[in-house]
Amino acid sequence: MKSKPIFVKPAGRLIDRETVAWYDVTFREMIDTYYNTGDIAVYESTLRLLDYDLGRSHLLNIDLERDAALDRSDAGHDYICLRGSNYIHEEMDWGHFGAWIERLDLPVLCIGVGAQAATRRRIILPPDGLRIWKLISDRCTSIGVRGTFTAEVLNDNGIKNTEIVGCPTLFRSRNPMLALRAKPFAEIATVSFSIRRETDHSYTTDIPAFLGRQRAIVERLAGAYDLYLTAHGEIEEKILFHKDPKRLAEAYATLRQQHWFAGEDSLMQRLYETRLFFTGVVGHLEQFMHRMDATIGYRVHGVLPALAQGIPAVLLDYDARSAELAETLDVPLITPQEALDLPFAEIFSSARFLRFERHYPAHYLRMKRFLERNGIAHRM
Repeated sequence: MKSKPIFVKPAGRLIDRETVAWYDVTFREMIDTYYNTGDIAVYESTLRLLDYDLGRSHLLNIDLERDAALDRSDAGHDYICLRGSNYIHEEMDWGHFGAWIERLDLPVLCIGVGAQAATRRRIILPPDGLRIWKLISDRCTSIGVRGTFTAEVLNDNGIKNTEIVGCPTLFRSRNPMLALRAKPFAEIATVSFSIRRETDHSYTTDIPAFLGRQRAIVERLAGAYDLYLTAHGEIEEKILFHKDPKRLAEAYATLRQQHWFAGEDSLMQRLYETRLFFTGVVGHLEQFMHRMDATIGYRVHGVLPALAQGIPAVLLDYDARSAELAETLDVPLITPQEALDLPFAEIFSSARFLRFERHYPAHYLRMKRFLERNGIAHRM
């Protein structure tokens, strides 16, 4: 029987039961508001895994609807689904979420929630955060976490019933057996690189070095391949992709001031002007990726959607989050320095993807069994 969940913290609007696009806002709002397209991918991928009745489900942006509460007896919902994201850190603001969960008194499903830190370290949750996770823990068989690091963080805070599941985005095609359509190295010609210019000290301990290495990697790739760049939410990238006439001069000035564009006619600038891609629709990103022979980059949700449809993809290791997810799902992972130093024949070698392909069926089955143990109707 199809379930009737309440989806909280949605990321975008539903087109149909398994397709999400960014909110129906004006062009100006879309450009001027930073949002991470990875959140859209996780939300949509979660919807694709669950077997739910769209007409009898409820979407609730708990961050905005501050007085919203549903009475279990007349709402008839089965569980609360909290979209996967980096909720577990010292600065997380839960607002009235805890009081809302208490009033509703429903089971809570979490798939792929994670801890956020630049490096693996001990995280002691503040009282409100600890209260939230204890409430969630009491309302589920197990909390589906991204990996070992997140499980350790919750364990350090007294939350024991965790289960490592990775991220639903890898399983969005609902294909229990996945084979990468890898070309021989000599035939790899078109490559995409996922940009992460937006960063702070929760992602890296040295921001200038992080950005400088990233720019150098892009330049190296552009010298060897027909290279495209994918943007995932930064405002200046959206301005340049859409050629927004009101903001172009300002965007150029910002990117030059940050030394992202080096000079008036840098290689990075030319790539932004001719080879930059952005979308608020995950399906459009998938269509774009179909043109690629391989992809590499800093964005987890530049890499996972590619792997999910069989495109070889390599993730760059830059924070605890990316390393944790790569470890959980056997995603090919290299350091930024290796991306600068290793021969491309080694970076994109078919051998690099053997472990991922070998273990993918077990990872898929683990996610499926997690949903079943929590009593969740699914489509896997």
